[in-house]
Amino acid sequence: MSSVLTGEPPLSGSAQAPSSAPSVPPTPPMPPGSAPAGGPPQRNTTLTVIAGVGVLLLAMGVGVLIGRAGAAKQSPTPAQVITLSSPTSTAASTGSTEASFTGDWPSGSSGYTVQLQTLPQPGTAVSAVEAAKTAASAKGAKSVGALKSEEFSSLTAGSYVIYSGDYHKKPEAEKALAGLKKSFPGAKVVKVSNGESSSSAGGSGSSSGAVGSSVNHPAPPSVLNSLKGTKGKSYEEKSKDLPDVVED
Repeated sequence: MSSVLTGEPPLSGSAQAPSSAPSVPPTPPMPPGSAPAGGPPQRNTTLTVIAGVGVLLLAMGVGVLIGRAGAAKQSPTPAQVITLSSPTSTAASTGSTEASFTGDWPSGSSGYTVQLQTLPQPGTAVSAVEAAKTAASAKGAKSVGALKSEEFSSLTAGSYVIYSGDYHKKPEAEKALAGLKKSFPGAKVVKVSNGESSSSAGGSGSSSGAVGSSVNHPAPPSVLNSLKGTKGKSYEEKSKDLPDVVED
């Protein structure tokens, strides 16, 4: 009796079970603390970005400095101009503001007044003349005024005359002088007249009250009628009111 082999027939080359592939040896472990050559890629990229940003900021800073330097050269600061006033111009303007003198004596009239004092014209300012008038009024003088002597032929030229009162008759001025002698020992009665102004005034002399003050304007004889029938002291008082010159 023949025996049957129960073993499986051998397989063909293609049907044979694949032989096991050669195994790749495992990568040996890295020592602790060491890194692959070239470092991690992410870390290298971060350093590159930081370096680039730093270079960019440095370039921007240099550009700003160069721009400021150029602007400073192109637009220099303008020089400051200081103007000093001249003291001579100030003095000149002060002198020019000095007021001119204007006399107080009535224009075109002649008469008598009490001369209180005189001031020389050279070197005397108008303000000094006004101060003298104020001082005379403070000492009791009335109707104080000032005139320039050269404007009147009856006075000596070259001075300012400080006077008190304007009288058409000499006795009236002498009476006023008696009351001023105590405060003004050097006061005296003076005649204020100008021949040219009297003749040019013509008939205006009578309207201004200067009738009888000169031979060119004598008072009419009728003014003597007030003396008729008067004697003694009454005659003397009325005669003071008569004009200086009466027509014959």
